[in-house]
Amino acid sequence: DKATRDGFDAVLSLLIQCLGKFGISEVNPQGEAFDPEFHEAMAAQPSAEVEPGMVMNVVQKGYRIHERLLRPARVIVSRAVEE
Repeated sequence: DKATRDGFDAVLSLLIQCLGKFGISEVNPQGEAFDPEFHEAMAAQPSAEVEPGMVMNVVQKGYRIHERLLRPARVIVSRAVEE
C-alpha cells in the first residue's frame, strides 16, 4: 500500500543522510568503465551495443567511507561479441 511505501522511502532517505554525515557513500557504477579497485565482476556478458569493459548491470551496490572501500560493487561487465 502507498502509505507503507512512503514510510519506507522516508526511513531510507534518513538512513542515507545519516550515513553521509559519517562519510559513507554508495558505489553505483552503472554505465561506467569497470574498475577492479572498486568493482567485483560477477559475470562478463557479450554485447554488441555496449563497448567491452563497461558495467552493464549492478547486482549489488558497494560502499566506501571517505576514500576507503568498505564493500566493492558487484557488477556484470560487457565483453565483445564473438563471431
